[in-house]
Amino acid sequence: MDTPDPGRDAAVLPSPAGSLPALEVTRTDDPAVVAEAVRDDYSLHVVPRTWRLSAPKMALAWSAVMAAMFWVVVAAGASMVVGTVQALVGLAAATLVHGAICFAMSRTAARTGLTPGLFSRSIFGYYGASIATFVFAVTGTWFAVFEGSVLAVAAQAQFGGPIQLWYLVVTACAIPLVIGGVRVWLEKVNAYLLPVFAVGLVATVVWATVKFGYHSGWLTSEPSVPTPMAGPGWLFVFALYMGVFSNMFYTFDFARMGRPQDTRVNGFHTFGFTFYFFTIFVNGAAGIYLAHTIPLAGGITESSLVTGIVKMMGIFGLLFIVATQTKINTANFYVASTNFQSFFSRVFHLTLPRIVWVFFVGVVSFSIMVLNVFSFINTWLSYQGAVLVAWVGIALVHMAFAAKRSGSGGGFEFRPGRVPNANPGGLAAWVVSSGVGIYLIASGSAVATTWALVITFVLAVLVYAAALAVAKDGWFALPRPHDPRDEVDSSWDDRIRCGVCHRSYVALEMDRDPRHGHRPICAACATSGAFRTAALAESTPTER
Repeated sequence: MDTPDPGRDAAVLPSPAGSLPALEVTRTDDPAVVAEAVRDDYSLHVVPRTWRLSAPKMALAWSAVMAAMFWVVVAAGASMVVGTVQALVGLAAATLVHGAICFAMSRTAARTGLTPGLFSRSIFGYYGASIATFVFAVTGTWFAVFEGSVLAVAAQAQFGGPIQLWYLVVTACAIPLVIGGVRVWLEKVNAYLLPVFAVGLVATVVWATVKFGYHSGWLTSEPSVPTPMAGPGWLFVFALYMGVFSNMFYTFDFARMGRPQDTRVNGFHTFGFTFYFFTIFVNGAAGIYLAHTIPLAGGITESSLVTGIVKMMGIFGLLFIVATQTKINTANFYVASTNFQSFFSRVFHLTLPRIVWVFFVGVVSFSIMVLNVFSFINTWLSYQGAVLVAWVGIALVHMAFAAKRSGSGGGFEFRPGRVPNANPGGLAAWVVSSGVGIYLIASGSAVATTWALVITFVLAVLVYAAALAVAKDGWFALPRPHDPRDEVDSSWDDRIRCGVCHRSYVALEMDRDPRHGHRPICAACATSGAFRTAALAESTPTER
């Protein structure tokens, strides 16, 4: 059976400017694009509304992030530093803040259909955004390393053998789970694993209570690990959770698959307050209880807690760890692969299917585990936390600013031929706030331990808000003629056939190519250096 050609039944719209090539427009999805999306989830394109997930399926796909052992371990460790009561207060504050920020992030992602990389173009410019995609890709890879190593440690505790063997097994098992995209595959994988995780967490708490007894003193436990800090204990704990503001761009990458009509339920429940109540508060409380109940050799770490659970529960404990770590690693591999794909496409003009980058992430994560450079990654992540916290602060200000601007796409210009090379306001805010945060973290002082990321966030907001007060239109968009959005009835419903790849994408992402008589060109094909040069030459010189 022949593959349907969207151009065969497309309407041909003459351009208002008679010398421009006519647009081939259709209101149905291009079968070739849909086949590609099964693997790539529109990772280099705007997600059309026909490819969105219902709220229940979105919740199942996103539940992958809930299962990381990190949420259990970090709360347990924090309780040893500040005491249980202060730890729980810090967990509550983190729940509220994470929920509120992800509410806003998820609504913007669903409304625009943009990846974090495409969204970042509107803040930092074309090349500035490439820094963001690289940071996102590396972050996903580092987390894949940590969560994969936890699963390897659990398998070794149960079956023995060299840890390198289990590193290989864990990586080899993760890759096929992430080859399919969110809509086609990850939602189904996480639907099966979610009950195992939920039942496993409850079973672990009950098992520990039966075996070691219940001791009410865990609720009133005082600090036992002296740590310098310059503020109340709950603020110290809250700052720890700011270190995983990476969840905000994870949210953006997943929420772009949500339906616009579900933004409220997804914002409050799937990505927002309900999700973080269970992810931060419930997981954290369970971790604190387990840390005060299960005897752990060598203090509280992910490895020690995982080993303790497996030794306590045997094969059932291993199944619980497999469910938790497999769920979170689907998210880590997915985010890392989509952002590596975007980074290499933009910077090196190397456009490869996402499946290639899934294998790339697998090879890199396995190599890092074997090299045993976890201390280096820990240091990297502490500094990278400042970079990500700054990105979140700037993104929130940008969303508020863009809400006041009119235009297709909700005020965000992201097309390669219509954004400047760099947005000086966004980049200045990012560099200044990240630099201050990294300096404070490197100092290792008590003030830095408590306040470094808080100061970074506040500084990012203030500097970018000040930059917007004096911003010029040229910071956000190149003034160019012949916008295809102006030639169609609906930027979301109409698909325009690209003159380069001959595939049809939503008009929202389409542009015209000044190199070839202004024929239509999609967002992915427009990442070539030659197109960028021609687009810059066509823009109004005084506005660059």
